Amino acid sequence: MKAFATRKSLLASALALAAATASATDGRYRDFVIGDRAGGMGGAAIATATDVDAIFYNPAGLAHSQGDSISLSANLYGREHHRTKGGLDWGADDKSDTFVTIPGAMGGVSRLSDEWVGGFGVFAPKQEKRHVIAADATRTSFNHSDYNDQTLWIGPAVSWAPADSRLSLGAGLFAVYRDCSISQSTFETGGSSVNGAIDLTVLGVLASVGAQYDLGDGWSVGATFQTPNVRVWDDGTLSVNGVDAEDRDIPPAFGIYSTDVKADNYIPWQLAVGVGRTVPGVWGFSLDAIYHPSHTFDLMRWNIHGVPVSQSIHLHSVLDVSLGGEYIVAERYPIRAGFYTAFSSIRVPDDPDSTDFITTDVDMYGVTFSVGRRGDNMSVNVGLDYAFGEGHDLGNGRDGEKSRSDCDRYVLLATVSTTYYF
Repeated sequence: MKAFATRKSLLASALALAAATASATDGRYRDFVIGDRAGGMGGAAIATATDVDAIFYNPAGLAHSQGDSISLSANLYGREHHRTKGGLDWGADDKSDTFVTIPGAMGGVSRLSDEWVGGFGVFAPKQEKRHVIAADATRTSFNHSDYNDQTLWIGPAVSWAPADSRLSLGAGLFAVYRDCSISQSTFETGGSSVNGAIDLTVLGVLASVGAQYDLGDGWSVGATFQTPNVRVWDDGTLSVNGVDAEDRDIPPAFGIYSTDVKADNYIPWQLAVGVGRTVPGVWGFSLDAIYHPSHTFDLMRWNIHGVPVSQSIHLHSVLDVSLGGEYIVAERYPIRAGFYTAFSSIRVPDDPDSTDFITTDVDMYGVTFSVGRRGDNMSVNVGLDYAFGEGHDLGNGRDGEKSRSDCDRYVLLATVSTTYYF
């Protein structure tokens, strides 16, 4: 009986920590938009991307680069807020306000010949940080948690456009690197305390192919297909320990530690289409639609006292949109604005006893704005990216029961990008 109860308690604690792992990413495929021109236009770039932006959004756009270029920095600085109403054991809000610094994108483009252009980029399309320290009014219960989850895309791209052709084609290959570390501690005077930590590193590979077609009079259309992310390597550590002073059927102290946690960072295939128009030196606009299908996969697998345990997650299909425009003053000073969606592919079940994966879902909406200067050899852009949204989480009741709770989140980022042209 004691062994069974101990194993059950450890499993519950480990599953709760695993839930936090997915909660940190929230099932969205982007938390903000990145890029030089695209960063100010809500990420709308499938039909109009050139230079380093094209490596990430549509590699076919590299063919329209006016020359060699290098983007030395595209950093984002700002504030991230996350709140789950009644998310702590004693009914208080689980709230976090964190300063974040994100290296959004960097890379370079080089013309290889009259028909071929190559590029290499490093992009950070997702990052989330949370830090919570809280106690109830009587100071008998305490909670401390840290979340740090970041994904990087690293890789080359190449584009080909035949002479006098309106069509350009491109392809890219990316290593997708995710690093996620989460720790949680809870303590109750005269009751129990539990400490847990997960550290996951996952490396995958995906490819993208794209096309752009010039319709004439400044109009263009584009499309990209991105393959699913295939895991090639992973490494994970799980630690859960605690003291239970209330349940006399289990030992007062318990714990597990595993260095053989298997993890995945699966990203379903993506199809994106876009249309845009550019009047050089005057104005432009772009509109994109991005689709991800539904999929179910094992987020984590590990062993507890020799018993294999897995935690699967179901991703729902998602259709996101991006819309952006620019107006160029005196042919050198672009003013850009945009709108985008970042819908969650995860849904919190209505029934707290559901066997569905326990995590948060927050559908977000974003607006962007930037101003810049384009010279003969350098461009500089500064701007803002504000994303906000509401959704649901599973909060904790006083008796440990889970309940569907409201959740809200916003991210406000200041962006700075510099590109040099040769």
